[in-house]
Amino acid sequence: MKRIFRGIVLWLLKKLAKRRLKKFRGKIIGVTGSIGKTSTKEAIFSVLNSQFKVKKTNKSMNSEFGLPLTILDVDSGYSSAIKWSYILFKAIYHSLLRDHSEILLLELGVDKPGDMDFLTSVVVPDIAVFTNVFPVHLDKGQFDTLKDIFEEKSKLIHSLKKGGHAVLNMDNEYTKFLAKRGTKYKWVTFGKDNDSQYKASDVHLSEDGVSFVLRLNNKYYEVKSKVLGEYHVYVLLPAIICGVLMGMRIEDSIKALERYSLPPGRLSVIPGINESVILDSSYNSSPEPLKEAMQVLTEIAGDKRRIAVLGSMNELGEKSAELHESIGEIIPQYVDILLTVGQEAKLFAKKALENGLKNDNVFSFETASDAAQFFKEKIKKGDTILVKGSQNKVRLERFLKEVMAFPEDAKKLLVRQEDVWQDII
Repeated sequence: MKRIFRGIVLWLLKKLAKRRLKKFRGKIIGVTGSIGKTSTKEAIFSVLNSQFKVKKTNKSMNSEFGLPLTILDVDSGYSSAIKWSYILFKAIYHSLLRDHSEILLLELGVDKPGDMDFLTSVVVPDIAVFTNVFPVHLDKGQFDTLKDIFEEKSKLIHSLKKGGHAVLNMDNEYTKFLAKRGTKYKWVTFGKDNDSQYKASDVHLSEDGVSFVLRLNNKYYEVKSKVLGEYHVYVLLPAIICGVLMGMRIEDSIKALERYSLPPGRLSVIPGINESVILDSSYNSSPEPLKEAMQVLTEIAGDKRRIAVLGSMNELGEKSAELHESIGEIIPQYVDILLTVGQEAKLFAKKALENGLKNDNVFSFETASDAAQFFKEKIKKGDTILVKGSQNKVRLERFLKEVMAFPEDAKKLLVRQEDVWQDII
């Protein structure tokens, strides 16, 4: 019964969203990729919202339900049939109204084959940003290979309107291949690769953020942002590009990024107890972002204690153990004290110990709450604490709430603080 109800609701939402889009006269920008979608969307919003009226995907509502809900300006009813009845009534009313936004900025996520087909049957973008392809969503019922992920996500590029622009990362082998292959659309490339149209070089990292030199058409521009991590080059460049494609001066796009801040749980800095510093990357975890986050930990900590609280990385499929072990092998290069949360995260601990981390500095727990109760009394002044893990059955925001200096700010600073999340493991 629930499955039938879900199907009916989704069918109706799609119809209503498409009805509303027929009256939309602005531009549509779609953002996809394995990692960094939300951060990229928020950076693009920071740039475009400085000169245009922009409506964006709320948080990470990037699924088959999230997309039409965004277009129709309604929230999810989650598992409540009563709420859905009200939401559908509201959605019908909104479908009759014209959206006066100048830009519709949409995050498009896929978890399994066919997801992008549904999303592009609802929206046809003017600009499509494809950030990267990495090993996520490889569990049973999802994708079998990285190539399968690439093929599904690249459908967004193939759905572009005539004359539309594809914004592609030249430092990722999959999106670079797409740039070389594409002929039916205009493409704009970015990265550190020498063939990139928007090329980043001289990347500098500090506790104040990231800066780099941008080369475009033999002109050079300095880009600065207060966000942490070298990988944010791949977040900031698409934002600058989207500004230029929408007619903004490149100098104005770069200036607008100075006020860009990260969404909760994406390597935000939070004050911790005993004057410690927390690097909150609790939203999710996968191998490449975790490596980058540990590098940031080292840079920010300096000569202070480097502590990593790492949860299992979900949805990695058959290579999950191998990928966890490969991260564990390099942990001693970046970390002085390691806490793991979750069953697979124990492989971090196992390999870290084998590669030189002292036994007295490695601890494993089943839950985030257990880790917090054990460690919060051991945090010292000046400690830098990286907190990063996946969502389901990890939920490291629960660890953070116990060790942040001002837990009353949790609803504002942490991920998954809505009531609907509180009873989910």
